[in-house]
Amino acid sequence: MHISVSIQRSAVSGQRSAVSGQRSAVSGQRSAVSGQRSAVSGQRSAVSGQWSAVSGQYLTES
Repeated sequence: MHISVSIQRSAVSGQRSAVSGQRSAVSGQRSAVSGQRSAVSGQRSAVSGQWSAVSGQYLTES
């Protein structure tokens, strides 16, 4: 009976190492989100360019 208990403990330790692998994968997704934030900042600069174009149209209409 004691031998079977020792085998189950080794199996639990194997599952713990698998969980640590999933944590490293989550950290990879966080770096991908930071990449999307830099892309959003690029779109904001493009919107500011459209604002200057709209202000130019107001000047021509006035």
